[in-house]
Amino acid sequence: MTTTAHRRSTGLAAAALVVALATAGCSASSDGGSDPQQGRGTTSNGGTSNGATGGNGSPRDSAGGTAPIQPGPNTGASPEYSEPVAPDDVPRRWSGMTDPSTDPLSTFALDIDTGSYTRFRDAVSQGHRVNPEEVRTEEFVNYFEQDYEAPRTGLGVSIDAAVLPFRPDHRLVRVGIRSADVDEETRRDADLVLVVDCSGSMREAGKMETTKAALRTLATSLRPTDRVAMVCYSTQARVALRPTLVRDRGALLGAIDELTPQSSTNAEAGLALGYDLAASMRTEGRMTRVVLVSDGVANVGSTSPEGILERIGEQARSGINLVSVGVGIENYDDRLLEQLADRGDGWHVYVDGADEAARVFATGLTGSLVVTGRDAKAQVQFDPALVAGYRLIGYENRAVADEQFRDDAVDGGEVFAGHASTALYEVEMRRGAPDGPFVVATVRYRDQGGETVERRSWLDDEGCAPDLAEASPRLHQDYVVAMLTDRLTQGPWSQWASAEHLRAETRRLQAVLEDDPDVTQLADLVTRAVA
Repeated sequence: MTTTAHRRSTGLAAAALVVALATAGCSASSDGGSDPQQGRGTTSNGGTSNGATGGNGSPRDSAGGTAPIQPGPNTGASPEYSEPVAPDDVPRRWSGMTDPSTDPLSTFALDIDTGSYTRFRDAVSQGHRVNPEEVRTEEFVNYFEQDYEAPRTGLGVSIDAAVLPFRPDHRLVRVGIRSADVDEETRRDADLVLVVDCSGSMREAGKMETTKAALRTLATSLRPTDRVAMVCYSTQARVALRPTLVRDRGALLGAIDELTPQSSTNAEAGLALGYDLAASMRTEGRMTRVVLVSDGVANVGSTSPEGILERIGEQARSGINLVSVGVGIENYDDRLLEQLADRGDGWHVYVDGADEAARVFATGLTGSLVVTGRDAKAQVQFDPALVAGYRLIGYENRAVADEQFRDDAVDGGEVFAGHASTALYEVEMRRGAPDGPFVVATVRYRDQGGETVERRSWLDDEGCAPDLAEASPRLHQDYVVAMLTDRLTQGPWSQWASAEHLRAETRRLQAVLEDDPDVTQLADLVTRAVA
């Protein structure tokens, strides 16, 4: 099964972790519980392997595996790159870098959402202004294919890195978390409750037509033994389809055809009825999910995320996950839908056309029913003897207090089968520092049996690519994506790297990944969106 965000059965690339590091080279290893800071400069083997511990920290066997690291020779920055020169008045270290001597840990809940990128794509395609507040780097990165090797069970973690082109003493490091694949044919049957926004705003910009097309795709993609119910909400909420086996596709398609935009928007009532229906459908041995399709506008009942989130959080803890699907470029509440999915331990996507509807509802949704890792959190530790500063790029609203990493009462993120998760860091290395592991990434989650598992990997200075041309093409891809979000939000990289640098890197990436249509489309969007 492919790990492509669009081709694998889950249809997601779930959270990616990229760290910019400033040694001449970096290589990754992982461990079954030993501390890589002891015996610095050694690795368990020449590649990577996963280590796992139980919830009490005691070692336990793991069948997991991690992605192979792509090392490059320690030869310095490639002369092929046209490196922008920073003006003399720019400070050597910009704001936002954390000093590991005072705070060596970075902790966050995993995130597999992709809605921010497709929302951006839709805005650019229709000539709309991109709202910087809706740009979430991790969701841009999640959208694209990664190249992490799937573990045999649970979640695996890997790290690779390259020199940051415009700051040779910094590195771009990627920590990828990948879940095991699950055979679609052997998954448990599912009960889905579709909660559909039927308010007046759904008349605009083809929102209801897009919704119906997406739901029809879903109806043809589920198993005959899956069950579907549907709630339609406007000023009030009503049951539009009682729980029905998918083998009766005529009844399901008929209910979809009858969906009609009405008046006000009471999202709270729709979700409350949807969760009541989902709770009544729960059956031993089956999975239960709620799927909300909406433009996120709420003007009746509770109209803020805070007024709706408590009930959703309770249901998520009982195992009913929420998928929020956004539609419509105009009159759209990105914040509400993204936060609902986070609280519902689910996934937020945005559908901007027929192709995306097919991707999400034909493969993404049906392949994302099996949760491989619950309450998954990542913690990344930097060695202050080797690292002068670091910066997490993205995950701003997924931060977790460092001391809560091993507190299983604190909510994390859910990772579905076959997904990848990537996040971005920039790291400045200390000049003249000794060799050895300078970053350790640990993922902690509950497996399908409810047992707490930890797996980790670390990075040293022997295999870091001297430039992006010698790194994994997907690491180069994540660099381009991070550069794009930085310019859209006027981030710190914009003062060092020009728009032309971004365009040149995008063209270089497109030539390497010429068979990936998503990268081709990215190149077009960069040309159109970056002045």
